[in-house]
Amino acid sequence: MPRRKAAPVAPAAPAVPPLDGCVIAISGKFDNSKHTQASLEQLIKSLGGSVTKTVAKSTTHVVCSEDDYNNNTAKVAAGKAKDLPVVSPAWILEAEKENKTIDPQTHVWGSDKSAGPQTNGKKRPIMVSKSDDDEEPEAKKAKTTGSKAAKGAKGKAKAADPEPETEEASQVAEGQFIKKKDFTIPVDEHCPLVHTVVYIDPDSGLIYDASLNQTNASNNNNKFYRVQVVFDAKANQYKTWTRWGRVGETGQSAILGNGTSADAIKNFEKKFKDKSGLSWDNRGDNPKPGKYAFVERSYNPDDEDEDDADKADDKAGVKKEDDEEVKIADCTLEPQVKSLMELIFNQQYFQATMTALNYDANKLPLGKLSKTTITRGFQQLKDLAALMDDASLAASKWNTTVANATEMLSNMYYSIIPHAFGRNRPPIIRDNVLLKKEIELLESLSDMKDAADIMKIDRKSTDTVHPLDKQFQSLGLNEMTVLDKESTEFQYLEDYLHGSKGESHGHTYKVQDIFRIERQGENIRFDDYVEKSKIGANRRLLWHGSRATNFGGILSQGLRIAPPEAPVSGYMFGKGIYLADMSSKSANYCCSYISGGQALLLLCEAKLGDPMQQLTNASYNADTSAKSQGMESTWGMGMTAPPKWKDAGEVHESLKGIQIPDVSHKPCATNVDGAYLMYNEYICYDVSQVKLRYLLRVQM
Repeated sequence: MPRRKAAPVAPAAPAVPPLDGCVIAISGKFDNSKHTQASLEQLIKSLGGSVTKTVAKSTTHVVCSEDDYNNNTAKVAAGKAKDLPVVSPAWILEAEKENKTIDPQTHVWGSDKSAGPQTNGKKRPIMVSKSDDDEEPEAKKAKTTGSKAAKGAKGKAKAADPEPETEEASQVAEGQFIKKKDFTIPVDEHCPLVHTVVYIDPDSGLIYDASLNQTNASNNNNKFYRVQVVFDAKANQYKTWTRWGRVGETGQSAILGNGTSADAIKNFEKKFKDKSGLSWDNRGDNPKPGKYAFVERSYNPDDEDEDDADKADDKAGVKKEDDEEVKIADCTLEPQVKSLMELIFNQQYFQATMTALNYDANKLPLGKLSKTTITRGFQQLKDLAALMDDASLAASKWNTTVANATEMLSNMYYSIIPHAFGRNRPPIIRDNVLLKKEIELLESLSDMKDAADIMKIDRKSTDTVHPLDKQFQSLGLNEMTVLDKESTEFQYLEDYLHGSKGESHGHTYKVQDIFRIERQGENIRFDDYVEKSKIGANRRLLWHGSRATNFGGILSQGLRIAPPEAPVSGYMFGKGIYLADMSSKSANYCCSYISGGQALLLLCEAKLGDPMQQLTNASYNADTSAKSQGMESTWGMGMTAPPKWKDAGEVHESLKGIQIPDVSHKPCATNVDGAYLMYNEYICYDVSQVKLRYLLRVQM
């Protein structure tokens, strides 16, 4: 939110405070400064500003130490994601000294004028935890107790525009702060205290609920710790509930406190500090080595959990008025589109995908997973990749051995992103194979998280809009047309699929449906990019494959490029959108064995530019090298490729000017010297270069 401009001041009126209207999040320790976080907070308030504990929607600036900026801590990353000024404390100190508003850009980290307090440079060796220190008061084991869319539309018609306000309105919390009044957060399912809900501070909206996780590969530990302040309105009692144990098991539990809110909060904050090494106020900071990691949860209700607020009412003995069976409206989608929605939003396939990638959906269900947690996971993998590339970081940054640093960072990653290994030892992420598997997990979680948000159902509206209609509308597509199987358009695309199959791939295809699609706003974005481009167009119709469970995210959000937090070493030619001219190369990424033999493949129009950067071997910095040469994409040159191309206007008039392989000529050897890849890859480094054109549903 921009700083408010000062209104014209009458001669008798006092001056506007230097930080008037500024809402600031503070990150880091300021060892060589006269200020601590607490004193800096007081100074900000005295200068007319206010302070938030996290980077919330209202936050306008992030003030951080140089170490926190360099380490891209959670608050810094959140600030960057929101395009907020991330500045040194010198900005505030200058505002105090000059007693006037100071342009924050003069103190943004990375600029020449930015200056901030330094750490003393001393480091203690970082130890990998070797023991389970979860000592608690003797207690018996706890007993186990048990979106945005408008009107319905036929698949062949244009979908109604989605309503962005719907998602915003449905948010009950942002981070750890409640947004929706009168919403209750349920207590842990194993808590035996009846008539209780999680305590929410009435002034700040802070939710006193923390899920912590710790993984230690050496000790084969994968542990959780849950702590909540729970409130019983009938008895006017506050207690601290804790539960801990091995992930996947109920574990042990304890109830602490004398019944007062002050004592319950004190116990809560002490337990949080003991287990995480961080104060509750600084819960968003990077996790401490050898300690539990705080895992931020989403508190938005979802259908799978049958609305947590309703659960809380049930536990408190509140009778609901809508317990009777709800009548569901008829589905208005065409049969092919209806069947496609059932595939994309199949919850069994979601579960199978998460199981295959070792994600623990019981510990942190998709509906409760926050984007912040995914971002923090990427950052840990980036740190691991940096260590793999430069072993000297173990000593210079972590002050330990390479083996210890690798295990420590792996443990921290597993602590942030819950995994289910059962009784098996968590593998230490010490090579690119394991690193890429975890990158795939986080990318899939990001897409599946979007799909899970779409799947949230408002039961009260199901009598007017069928859930599948609502899910289709939430994709925000301008068009999804089912192609006639007898049409020239269908037959050309089917030929492209079969005619671009590599001999080294053992795929067999049976095309079930082809959909012509258009994402909302994508045409305008693409055309603007083409108009502003300074090099030749070189537009081609290329393949992209992904898991069926990722398509809720892909169709609603478009194809995306890995975030800054992701390690570059996970991408052969840098971070970008990867496309192919051989269908079987893209089909390898569909993992159809998890989705009942069903695969979804995209045909995308890509503005590659002419010339392209041509490479025969992997280059993790291909994106930056291409841009430095004024190029828009990379051509990873393969040993086998289509020998001839033709204008795709033959397929459909809207494709005129786009090149497509002439499959009457079979793929053959390219004779490119030094080619490492079996088949071509095309990598676009700007999402605006790519436009989704067709979606093929294929039995494999």
